[in-house]
Amino acid sequence: MNSLLAVVVSHGGSPHLAALLQTLVGLAGCRVVLVENKIGTRHRDVPAAVQVCSGHGNVGYGAAVNLAVRHVLADGADADGEKGEFGWLLVVNSDVTIPRDTQEMLPKLLGQAPPDVDVVGFTMRADDGGPGRSAAVLPTRRTSAFTAVRGEAAAVARWPALSYPVGAFFAIRTETFRLLDGFDPAYWLYYEETDLFARLLAAGGRITWADDTWPVRHTGGGTAGRATELQRELGRAATIYARRHRDAVGRGWLGVHAAQLALLVARKAVTGRRADATRALQILVGLVQGAALPGWEPAARSSWLAVPSRARARLAGLDG
Repeated sequence: MNSLLAVVVSHGGSPHLAALLQTLVGLAGCRVVLVENKIGTRHRDVPAAVQVCSGHGNVGYGAAVNLAVRHVLADGADADGEKGEFGWLLVVNSDVTIPRDTQEMLPKLLGQAPPDVDVVGFTMRADDGGPGRSAAVLPTRRTSAFTAVRGEAAAVARWPALSYPVGAFFAIRTETFRLLDGFDPAYWLYYEETDLFARLLAAGGRITWADDTWPVRHTGGGTAGRATELQRELGRAATIYARRHRDAVGRGWLGVHAAQLALLVARKAVTGRRADATRALQILVGLVQGAALPGWEPAARSSWLAVPSRARARLAGLDG
């Protein structure tokens, strides 16, 4: 059975974290690394088998995964303590819960994946067991305009070849992850998995999906952060993505995306959903800020104490 490296990213922990780590430790052939981005956080209930990486500061989600991969691959030991490569990398957010049936099947699903499959996505469920956000579609002028009118689920169904798993929980072959140089540390939060999967699909990679019978639960799947700074960071991340994927998204995509957000603000306001309207507006504000001031990193000077992008690249870059 293929050896598995599970990386859990945390910022101060979650109510689910201890149980999640215990679950991952119990998976056959799995080595577990917890990356704690919040300085000063101490986890007293971490299983002894879990390696903890901390003290590096708030490098964000993707860079934290890179950091763990760098540490573990430099160490070179697999889940049994023997030198060797990990076949799969499991990327896990700290607010995920893995149901028992999925726990039992996950190593088998990865071990039986066809050789040409690079990524396995999983169905997401909300806390109440209802549908969660499992997939997104790569942004282009066409897909974003379609999404604005018909919604994300319809866009995923319309463009399955451009669909990819949300970043909270997915498996990627470690060799593929390394060939792609991992996550781009230019992204602090948001769009890091969009960027990763855009590069994967552009290189001819293949994404497949586990059967709906094997879902995971994601508590935070319905939000992009409740703090204003995080909402604006989502908009700023979109401008980074637009610059790095200019040819793929198409000229003028940022304008289409801005119009998409403006329409969302209006829809939510008209239906009385003020919190959702405010959230969409803050994302739009962040997009405008990111387009006007591309080098500005307000999160680095905020209460989130984000590590600046140049320092993230030094700490967690996998491009050599």
